[in-house]
Amino acid sequence: MHISDTWGKIISLKHSSIIFWAVIIGLLHILSLSNNLLFHTLIELFSIIVAYVIFLLAWESKTFLENRYILFIGISYFFVGTLDLLHTLSYESMGMFLGFGTNLPTQLWIAARYMESVSFLVAPLLLTNHGTDNVRNYVRPVEKSMFAWRVFFVYAVITLICILSIFVFRNFPDSYVEGSGPTGFDILSEYIISLILLCSLIFLYLRRDFFENRIFKFLAASIILTILSELTLTTYIRVDDFSFALGHYFKLLSFYLVYRAIVEMGFGEPYSFLFRELKYSEEDFRQKAALLWEEYNRMCGMIGINKYLAEGGEKWEKNEENYYSFIQNLHGIGFQLDENLSLIFLHGPVEEMTGYTKQDFLSGKVDWKETIIPEDRSVIFESRKKLRSSPDFVIESEYRIRAGNGEIKWVREFVRKIPDESRESVKFQGSVHDITQYKIAEEALKKIEGTRIKEIHHRIKNNLQVISSLLSLQAEKFEDKEVLEAFRESQNRVASIAIIHEELHEGNSMDTLDFADYLRKLTADLFSSYQVGNNRISLKLELEQVFLGMDTAIPLGIIVNELVSNALKHAFPAGNKGEISICLQETEKYTSKLENSETGLGCQSEPKNDYILAVADNGRGIPGEIDFKNTDSLGLQLVNILVEQIDGCIELKRDRGTEFVIRFSSSGK
Repeated sequence: MHISDTWGKIISLKHSSIIFWAVIIGLLHILSLSNNLLFHTLIELFSIIVAYVIFLLAWESKTFLENRYILFIGISYFFVGTLDLLHTLSYESMGMFLGFGTNLPTQLWIAARYMESVSFLVAPLLLTNHGTDNVRNYVRPVEKSMFAWRVFFVYAVITLICILSIFVFRNFPDSYVEGSGPTGFDILSEYIISLILLCSLIFLYLRRDFFENRIFKFLAASIILTILSELTLTTYIRVDDFSFALGHYFKLLSFYLVYRAIVEMGFGEPYSFLFRELKYSEEDFRQKAALLWEEYNRMCGMIGINKYLAEGGEKWEKNEENYYSFIQNLHGIGFQLDENLSLIFLHGPVEEMTGYTKQDFLSGKVDWKETIIPEDRSVIFESRKKLRSSPDFVIESEYRIRAGNGEIKWVREFVRKIPDESRESVKFQGSVHDITQYKIAEEALKKIEGTRIKEIHHRIKNNLQVISSLLSLQAEKFEDKEVLEAFRESQNRVASIAIIHEELHEGNSMDTLDFADYLRKLTADLFSSYQVGNNRISLKLELEQVFLGMDTAIPLGIIVNELVSNALKHAFPAGNKGEISICLQETEKYTSKLENSETGLGCQSEPKNDYILAVADNGRGIPGEIDFKNTDSLGLQLVNILVEQIDGCIELKRDRGTEFVIRFSSSGK
């Protein structure tokens, strides 16, 4: 099972169910005081389960939780729960740890409570402005994951030290003496722990702006209940005292409130996080686009400055002020070409950019075209061709050169006719700029954006699987077949969308997917959902490789889901055998005959419908009196709406079973 399915099932635990079982345990405890330790153990085990659930939710949310308080507390509860588990197993009646007596469970309890209280105290100190709209404070998922692993490692070391101190070195202070009850260390520790928790509550209040009001209340109430638990446990003498049980009930309820906070933050926040992350990306690209546009305009402006170069390099260099002003503004190599496009003037950081001197180029020792790598030489030839045919336009081109030291650099070249030049004596001028760093940044941005988009598809897919799990668990509460069928249909619709996001996450393209491969996975899931064996209903697929965008793929996926589901449910009654076939082809290759079919208006005459998707079965067919375009069936209504949404058309053929033929364009609307 995918981890997201597990997560979905855990999150879907009804809060009322947790309270219900806690109340049941409490009532059993009151009604059967003679077996107090048994019910105390049940309470402890239930608390431990909640602690591990808290950890699992926080850990699965670590890459998108922006609030480090929640993540830190969630991780700490794994180790708090581990110490509590050892505490529960250490009772003498368990027979797990012989030779330690009644002191051992109390020592483990104190260690767990110190860890819990210090965690609440440290957590507010980790709150920073990562959750604001400031782009500079954005924390990447990999950094959040690294933070989570560091916290986990630190807690693992601390827990190991505590266990060694109690079990191996036995230098942990005694906390309980048989016959006289808790020691002074135990009672003092309970007060110290309560004081630490009180300070953590104050820190939490001072940083309450980092939380939604509802989550803040959950956390504050949890800390208060933990304080009450500690203070209550300072009054017990024996484990069957009422104060002992009450303290553990307070602890269970405090764990539950932390669980609620984790669910609210971890399950409710991802959607806002995705949109916030997209906003960061949009702002980042907007800023970089503005910088590139400014650079582009500056480069174009440089060409206009060069008009005095027509007078010759020597004359230009005599005006020292203009010369240095030009060099400062150019940030590239300025050049001139004669009417034959031969180099006659070169100026600027030539050697710095190319590894060759100006004289190397002007003397003909090195030909500029020879520095261009062979794969890009066609670019410069095309540029020169355009320059001859359109001398009044600025010709821009990008290509790579190999510098004298062998380094490959990207350059952008601007060239145009020198203004005011007569037609009899035409000269050209331009500039070449090193854009290697821009290209590196551009490639890095493309990779980052690709990874980010794939991550978003992955998270959407996970969230859709959570929704599917919620529907599955909710369906278990009903026995009515129609209600169960409605839940299953909803699950399948959600799954059809989830598979698309999974394909986009795993594929090479960010915005298109192989729809044929998608259909194979979708139909396999549908047959599995309806538990149909190959011995009864077979599936025939005739699919061409077609790449579709999300706007077309999602509606088509739901359409196929509805048509195949209808065929599996209604086409083969009483266990009849049959075949369901799906065909996906270009329109001109589709050879199925469509006579005697009910067609949409203008369907066959639509010239822009590039592909045909046909879903057919050889079952009993749809009765002739049913108009599939005007029916009470939600599935067929959905099919017609979605076909219209992708600007396609649908036809129905009834002569041999049922065949729906959908014509559509790969671009949709």
